[in-house]
Amino acid sequence: MSKEDNGPEDALTSGEQELRLLVEAIPTLVWRAAPDGNFDYVNKRMLDYLEAPLSDVIGWGWMDKVHPDDVGFKVRSWLQNLESGKPHDVVCRIRGADGRYRWFEVRGEPLQASDGTVLSWLGVLIDIDDRRTAEKALRESEYKLRQIIDTVPGLIWSTGSDGEPTHVSQGLLDYSGMRFEDFRHVGWKAFVHPDDVLETERAYYDAIQSGTSYQGVMRLRRADGELRWHHARCEPLRDRQGRIVHWYGLSVDIEERKQAEDRLRRSEAYLAEAQSLSHTGSFGWTPSTGELHWSDEISRILEYDPSVRPTIERVLQRIHPEDRAMMRRVLDETSRGEKDFDITHRLLMPDGSVKFVHLLSRVLKDATGTLEIAGALMDVTENTRLYRDLAEREAKIRRLVEANIIGVFFGDFDGRILEANDAFLRIVGYDREDLAAGSLNWKDLTPRDWGQRDAQWIEGHKRTGVRLPIEKEYFRKDGSRVPILLGSATFEEGGNQSVAFVLDLTERKQAERAARRSAEALRSSEAYLAEAQGLSHTGSAAFNEKTILYWSEETYRILGFDPRDGVPSYEAAAQRTHPDDQERVREQARRAVQQKRDFTLEYRILLPAGTIKHIEMNAHPKFSESGDLVEVVSTLIDVTARKRAQEEHERLRQLESDLAHMNRLSMMGELAASLAHEITQPIAAARNNARAALNFLGKQSPELGEVREALSCVVSDADRAGVIVDRIRDHIKKAPPRKHRFDLNEAINEVIVLARSAIGENGVSVRTRLADGLAPVEGDRVQLQQVLLNLVLNAAEAIVAVRDSGPGVDPELIERVFDAFYTTKSGGVGMGLSICRSIVEAHSGRLWAEANEPRGAAFQFTLPSPERSS
Repeated sequence: MSKEDNGPEDALTSGEQELRLLVEAIPTLVWRAAPDGNFDYVNKRMLDYLEAPLSDVIGWGWMDKVHPDDVGFKVRSWLQNLESGKPHDVVCRIRGADGRYRWFEVRGEPLQASDGTVLSWLGVLIDIDDRRTAEKALRESEYKLRQIIDTVPGLIWSTGSDGEPTHVSQGLLDYSGMRFEDFRHVGWKAFVHPDDVLETERAYYDAIQSGTSYQGVMRLRRADGELRWHHARCEPLRDRQGRIVHWYGLSVDIEERKQAEDRLRRSEAYLAEAQSLSHTGSFGWTPSTGELHWSDEISRILEYDPSVRPTIERVLQRIHPEDRAMMRRVLDETSRGEKDFDITHRLLMPDGSVKFVHLLSRVLKDATGTLEIAGALMDVTENTRLYRDLAEREAKIRRLVEANIIGVFFGDFDGRILEANDAFLRIVGYDREDLAAGSLNWKDLTPRDWGQRDAQWIEGHKRTGVRLPIEKEYFRKDGSRVPILLGSATFEEGGNQSVAFVLDLTERKQAERAARRSAEALRSSEAYLAEAQGLSHTGSAAFNEKTILYWSEETYRILGFDPRDGVPSYEAAAQRTHPDDQERVREQARRAVQQKRDFTLEYRILLPAGTIKHIEMNAHPKFSESGDLVEVVSTLIDVTARKRAQEEHERLRQLESDLAHMNRLSMMGELAASLAHEITQPIAAARNNARAALNFLGKQSPELGEVREALSCVVSDADRAGVIVDRIRDHIKKAPPRKHRFDLNEAINEVIVLARSAIGENGVSVRTRLADGLAPVEGDRVQLQQVLLNLVLNAAEAIVAVRDSGPGVDPELIERVFDAFYTTKSGGVGMGLSICRSIVEAHSGRLWAEANEPRGAAFQFTLPSPERSS
């Protein structure tokens, strides 16, 4: 064959050699596999990485290099791709020559013929180990940051550059009771007091528009509805071009300080308003390179176009000639890193006007040790004197805030405090020299009685990396104790260093103790007054022409209102006056007020139940300096007994109709001990639950779940006491028969509870056998219960009378008792009770009687005898 005939084959061979040389040269691990998945080629870089001969890699030998945890997934994916003919793309770890596993992205593409048949597989291994390590580090960093944010004792949030919420801390969600979606869709306005919304919104969005820091004081609504004062601060995060990309904010509860410092709050509000209206620019300067960056606000102050490149010479051009030498000296000292500067000087503008500006800077060094200057420039031209006054106020407020700021320290688990801010040192009474000498140890600060709890706390911290905030005490340098709120978080998992946040709770604890003492004193005074008024049947009240301002408890009782319903309306109270006396009372009171004199009224009141009381009211009107009526202070004395003594002849005529009612009252008096216990028990339980709820609410982080449970118990106990009171009222009050459907078993059980005291005093046991699932009966529930109550009491009294008469049970006695019960259906209630009582009184020994009603009710009475008692 001639050379001409071999030309194409030579060219093909040359091309393959060049391609192979190219594959061997590229800085990537390359492989090739047959259609069945057996590797038949890898390039030299892959052999170098694996440090293995080709014979150990080809075929399926490469599987020995894959991490054991990734082999199964890798093989399954490779077999699926071989079967489907789809590209192969998985991530797994492969061991290199140094024995270390690195993450690779394994990619493979099928080389197919024109009919779709896979001829071979070509692929590469892309090293992504550094990227995976960076992603893991980023996730760990985000986790640590979130832990720190969630342990800070404050409410933290962030928004985008347009003010839309992007994140709120868990503490803010717990405090507000809102979800993150509520902040996004409903907005923060529902979280702020309505009177504070407009000012907060204006100041916040002014800050967003101007790009300056935001500070404000407003009332925030807690999850339980209470509004508390907070101090909020929001700072912008800027990109390299000075544009705001995020806002980060913190709100701190200042309710107690707000209440005690009203004048200071007003001054702070003025300062916050002045800061929101101020114009402050920022800059950064690298003296070694001359590079200078400033914000758009500095361009406005210096009256340069924002597109003009910032330079120190352009700054010096604007400085007033008389101040230029001084400023050159200051800049020279600063460029050498000798000191920061804080100075006010003048600017001479192109139009000849003069501006006063205040300049602040701080000397910094980057990681390479290069000197950098960061600072701010403020235009104080409008009123230099006002600015100085404002600066003095700001300094005072800053000192005050510093006295209440959260303390922060860094320490290890051995107890050493490595670094701390001034606020923490001030809380524990130490100074910088003590910190530098290494004599500060947080374990020594903790009193011994906190030792065991601290050990459990630290162990939980080591295990989980998180500590929930805790209230405890620290020793001060002088040996005294200071109450604190402590929160902390570790820097990294498994690390032995943590950051702690310490909040001084002294003022709050003192305020809580003072509030408790005041509340106890007030309750004691009110109790004495209520007791005196109850003994004298005298109530007190205050009212004006349209509104009742105050009623004592005795006034509620006299006029027949329930204190739990609150102060009634003026019209409702006026309606208590007897219709025949209303016009006279109004006219006499009107004349007395018109003549500005004290007055006494005697009149009748008509209660809803029809009861008439005679009232004597002594009143003293109070007037303003202009002569307008402010209020009328009065006493109300129930003189019904005196009036009844004067109207004896009228009561005698009504004696017959009132006899049954008085019998009921007498009966209820006999049962007073039992009823007092029944009522006192739920009231005492409600009071204990209410105090528990107050204690849970008084914590820095209120335990709302416990509060809800305690308040639910209070409601249940109050309802139970109300049911008992209603039951007593039904048996006492005079009312016409009322038919309605009711549960017979429930009515019987209520009678047994009412008669419990009399039953116990007579040494009698009462047992009931009631059928379950009875249908409701229709009738007068109260009358039926009165019949049953009389029956139980009469039986108990009769049993006492015959207890010592001797044994014996007449068989006919049981039949007669049955008949006595059944006469209640035919002969009437009175006849049935009379026959039953006579039977019990006429026989001695142990009496057992049972009446089976058609609906399944049964009563059983057992009389103890001298021989045996059942």
